[in-house]
Amino acid sequence: MSSAAALFEPLRSWLSSESLQSFVSQHTHSIIALKKNAPVGEALKTLGDNKILSVPVLDDEGEYLGAFSVGDVLRVLMQELETQLGHGWFERMSTIKAADVEAVGTAVCAKKVHTVTHPGDLWLKGDAKTTVLTVIKEGFQVLDRKGHHRIFVVDPRKAHLRDRQRQHRGHQHQAPAARSPSQRLRPTDIVSQLDVVKLVSEHKDKLELVMDKTLEDLEIFEGSVFTIHASATALEAFHHMALDHKSCLGIVDNTGKLIGSVSISDLRFVGSNNYGLLMSTVAEFSVIINGKGPSAEEAIKGTRAPWRDNKWADVLKAVPLPTLTPSATFGKLLETMAGQGLHRIYIVDEDGKPVSIVTLTDVVREIIKPEAPQHNFKRMGTNDLPETTDDEEGDDDDDDDEDEEEAK
Repeated sequence: MSSAAALFEPLRSWLSSESLQSFVSQHTHSIIALKKNAPVGEALKTLGDNKILSVPVLDDEGEYLGAFSVGDVLRVLMQELETQLGHGWFERMSTIKAADVEAVGTAVCAKKVHTVTHPGDLWLKGDAKTTVLTVIKEGFQVLDRKGHHRIFVVDPRKAHLRDRQRQHRGHQHQAPAARSPSQRLRPTDIVSQLDVVKLVSEHKDKLELVMDKTLEDLEIFEGSVFTIHASATALEAFHHMALDHKSCLGIVDNTGKLIGSVSISDLRFVGSNNYGLLMSTVAEFSVIINGKGPSAEEAIKGTRAPWRDNKWADVLKAVPLPTLTPSATFGKLLETMAGQGLHRIYIVDEDGKPVSIVTLTDVVREIIKPEAPQHNFKRMGTNDLPETTDDEEGDDDDDDDEDEEEAK
């Protein structure tokens, strides 16, 4: 059987001829940015309202300062819990009240966004020579242990043109301002891994060799999956995500069957006054933030999602949870992720129990993963052996199965 790398060669060849400029012109995203002094609460609302996971943060001159993502929210939330509730707060979970978490949430949302941003990555290649394959390899860096889920593209010419157009509309008698250094560092486009997967899905003719291969054949679902019981609190779930550097947890019932999922991105929908909601069970939390149960305000006051007899699946039945099995084809994986805009999909066995998880990073990595090195061994005689030295054995680096949302 041909190696996976060979199966994807027609696609890689096409991606190496598809220019970034052409790609962004056909897959345009409006750049939504935040000013550095915006409160985190406002930033979270911006992410939630626009259904995005990360935004660039600009300084007073309009120049790129960093990125704010859902991952930053989780990090600062854990820091504030430690500050207000003291070291070892998690071990005292049974004594923590919703009001305690509300105070933590208020402090988090009042922080200025520039104090919690991460450096992020600007992609300064807005030229015609840059290809989509280059973006995948050098921008997303998916072959490295920790890659990026999206990059902000900077095209100085486009930024200058947009400024001229804005000035023409708003100040028709004012001469256009000269280009400033800040314009050279102003994001003009955004490219995400999901955009690339959707692009690939639109060109299935480049994947004829691999569309019918199963995930098991491709060994694409080797990542381990972390889970939490439906009765645990949402706060406990987020604590484990922070501790294990995971962006999501599968929610399981008493039998270990996968019935739901909770992710860092859910923090966008808590609301600055509703952090007490984190003391709800993770099953109820998921239902509420998906708008399928009582409102956050009602839940904090004691209203519960309808369920009984520990049938946790009943709580989550209204929240869709796409899954695949190891026998699903790569074509089905691509269709599901691109069609539903998924960042990850759980792989379950015949009993519905989670066995793995496939992320966008896994898919993109599989597409560009190089051929495994071929070793040509020959039998050596005693006289051919080299002198004994201290051997330095190379380690085989395992693919990092962590879905790092930049934070999406």
